[in-house]
Amino acid sequence: MDLSDYLPEDVMISNFRLVRHLGVGLAAALAVGAPLWFAVAGLGARFGFWEYGFGLGVMTFRHGPHILFAALGVGAAALVMLVVFRVVFGRANAPGLPSWGTALAAIMVGFGGLHYANTVRETARTLPFIHDVTTDTVNPPQFTPVLIERRGLNANTVEYAGKVDARENRLLPELQAEAYPDIRPIKLTINPDRAYQAALGVAQDLGWKIATESGSAMMFEATDTTFWYGFKDDVVVRITPLETGGARVDARSVSRIGGSDLGANAARLRAFDRRLRRSVGEGA
Repeated sequence: MDLSDYLPEDVMISNFRLVRHLGVGLAAALAVGAPLWFAVAGLGARFGFWEYGFGLGVMTFRHGPHILFAALGVGAAALVMLVVFRVVFGRANAPGLPSWGTALAAIMVGFGGLHYANTVRETARTLPFIHDVTTDTVNPPQFTPVLIERRGLNANTVEYAGKVDARENRLLPELQAEAYPDIRPIKLTINPDRAYQAALGVAQDLGWKIATESGSAMMFEATDTTFWYGFKDDVVVRITPLETGGARVDARSVSRIGGSDLGANAARLRAFDRRLRRSVGEGA
């Protein structure tokens, strides 16, 4: 005895089709809603609708994984329903391609998001737990009181001497040398004045907001704001003349918040190095 003994086949197909539509509809909502949730979390913090702690900590870290697991689970369930419906009721009643695509989209969104989260977690585990990177670990460029005040009372300290990471309690120069051996002073053959103007121009081209600048001191400070969540990292650039001629450019990038920068400050200094050398015709 089966369901057809109790319900006419057309009624049974209609009922199963309703369940299928509900499943596919929920999968569609999650396939679209999950990415939208994370976009709203990041952009809301970026444009000041809420603090980064809410956008990152609550919306992304606390609720984000649940939404991704829901998208993965609902997408898989919808796919199973589509397969069952096709097998049980035949080709004539088979669901259309959009339904299959919707189920697969929800699965990909959920799986892709969880995979990305795991990748970020592994990156955080392998990189040093630091947020202060400089080309000169012996005599790093120093920030002015003006910019230190802008960083706020709760920002990470910019005092470099004796600074250690919170995970291994090791000095920053030692950790940086191991993780980012390529972050070194930029030595150019051009004169210091031209190097200063070139460095300032590159900083502006990279989208950094110049905070202070002094041609006489050969130093400027800037702030780089990330598109997602609006994290602010401060940069100070110093130019000194070389005894053999030419100029040496040192830069330091420090995150305002967070224990680990996930390599962002090192990546920023690498980009600055490449663009500066290219702008003056000395390197890639």
